Amino acid sequence: MVFIRVKKISNNYYYYLVKSIRINGKIRQKVVRYIGKSKNLVSMIENAQKK
Repeated sequence: MVFIRVKKISNNYYYYLVKSIRINGKIRQKVVRYIGKSKNLVSMIENAQKK
Protein backbone atom coordinates (compact mmCIF):
# COMPACT_ATOMS: atom_id res chain seq x y z
CA MET A 1 0.00 0.00 0.00
CA VAL A 2 1.32 3.43 -0.96
CA PHE A 3 0.16 6.69 0.61
CA ILE A 4 1.20 10.31 1.07
CA ARG A 5 2.67 11.36 4.42
CA VAL A 6 2.75 14.98 5.53
CA LYS A 7 5.37 16.25 7.97
CA LYS A 8 5.20 19.70 9.55
CA ILE A 9 8.60 21.16 10.34
CA SER A 10 8.68 24.78 11.59
CA ASN A 11 5.52 25.95 9.82
CA ASN A 12 6.43 24.21 6.54
CA TYR A 13 4.68 21.10 5.24
CA TYR A 14 6.71 18.41 3.47
CA TYR A 15 5.12 15.59 1.45
CA TYR A 16 6.50 12.07 1.03
CA LEU A 17 5.29 9.02 -0.87
CA VAL A 18 5.47 6.15 1.65
CA LYS A 19 5.09 2.39 1.12
CA SER A 20 4.18 -0.22 3.76
CA ILE A 21 6.26 -3.39 3.61
CA ARG A 22 6.48 -6.50 5.80
CA ILE A 23 9.91 -7.43 7.20
CA ASN A 24 10.22 -10.47 9.49
CA GLY A 25 6.47 -10.43 10.11
CA LYS A 26 6.37 -6.77 11.12
CA ILE A 27 5.04 -3.83 9.14
CA ARG A 28 7.62 -1.18 8.27
CA GLN A 29 7.17 2.02 6.33
CA LYS A 30 9.66 3.03 3.66
CA VAL A 31 9.87 6.42 1.97
CA VAL A 32 9.62 5.79 -1.75
CA ARG A 33 9.95 9.38 -2.92
CA TYR A 34 10.17 12.91 -1.57
CA ILE A 35 7.43 14.95 -3.25
CA GLY A 36 8.28 18.41 -1.94
CA LYS A 37 6.88 21.35 -0.01
CA SER A 38 3.23 22.33 -0.09
CA LYS A 39 3.95 25.27 -2.41
CA ASN A 40 5.64 22.97 -4.90
CA LEU A 41 2.86 20.41 -4.64
CA VAL A 42 0.17 22.94 -5.57
CA SER A 43 2.10 24.07 -8.65
CA MET A 44 2.74 20.44 -9.68
CA ILE A 45 -1.00 19.68 -9.54
CA GLU A 46 -1.87 22.81 -11.51
CA ASN A 47 0.68 21.94 -14.21
CA ALA A 48 -0.61 18.36 -14.45
CA GLN A 49 -4.18 19.61 -14.95
CA LYS A 50 -3.08 21.89 -17.81
CA LYS A 51 -1.59 18.93 -19.72
